[in-house]
Amino acid sequence: MDEGFIDLRQHHNAGMGDDSFWPSFTDIMMVVVMIFMIASTVLMLRNWELVKELRATIEAEHEAEALARSMTETSATLEEQLAQAQHANSELRMQQMRMTERNRTLEEQLSGQQRQLLSLEADNQQLAASLQKYRRDALLNDDQLKQARDEMSQLSAAHSTLQQRLQQVLDELAASEEGNQKQASELSALRLGSSLTEQQLYSLQNEYSELQIKYDKLFRPARSAEGKHVVTVRYWKDGDYFQLRVKDMEEEDYRVTSREELNRELAALKEKHGNKLYVKLIIPDDSGLSYKEAWGFTVEILDKYDYYHQK
Repeated sequence: MDEGFIDLRQHHNAGMGDDSFWPSFTDIMMVVVMIFMIASTVLMLRNWELVKELRATIEAEHEAEALARSMTETSATLEEQLAQAQHANSELRMQQMRMTERNRTLEEQLSGQQRQLLSLEADNQQLAASLQKYRRDALLNDDQLKQARDEMSQLSAAHSTLQQRLQQVLDELAASEEGNQKQASELSALRLGSSLTEQQLYSLQNEYSELQIKYDKLFRPARSAEGKHVVTVRYWKDGDYFQLRVKDMEEEDYRVTSREELNRELAALKEKHGNKLYVKLIIPDDSGLSYKEAWGFTVEILDKYDYYHQK
């Protein structure tokens, strides 16, 4: 026993002296080697984990790049779909305005015809009253003539002449009334025919425009903004003044412009981009425009500058 501890080594009493130093040194070196091996193992394990994390990071970067490319393509597709939807919405809005304009025109025609009918009825009543007055006057004259005939038989010849003259006046009046009624009927028919002719011409123009659009949709490829230089134009009416805003695809906000400036800018873009110029027209729901105004502006701008509507 040494200082209260029991020595458990075998032959602890053997070799006491100068030879006991080397076994203790060997044990120390063995411990050092074991510590080195354990440290090397831990370091290798950590390096392996770092390699795995680095590989995972590289794979995550590749996935992020792929996701970014996918999002870019999806954004381009969504922008294209949005442009198509806005164009279809503008077409539907113009069709709705055309129907509203047509209904308003029909209501105005019906109101005009009702006013004409009331005017003709009033004229008829006035003519009937005039005729009745003339007949009363004629009866009064007949009474006067009869009284004069009873009083003075010598005036019978003059009475007969006056009666014949009165009958002639009545015939002339009846002929004049018939002629007036005929002229009024002809004038009303001419006015109605002129109004119907204008309406038919306007309707034929609208139908031709619709047929042209349907023909383009059937036999031409769909209008697309893909690969085109897009210029967006907003058009509406504020009171009695027309408002125009324009935005190029390279700009972030709309700019105020006039009709002349818009034509000059679109002409310059058409000369620069040729058949790559895509003009996107936006007409708001509360634009205040009539169908004729909206459709005329759309046809003029697209026929002059948009690639799809070039002859």
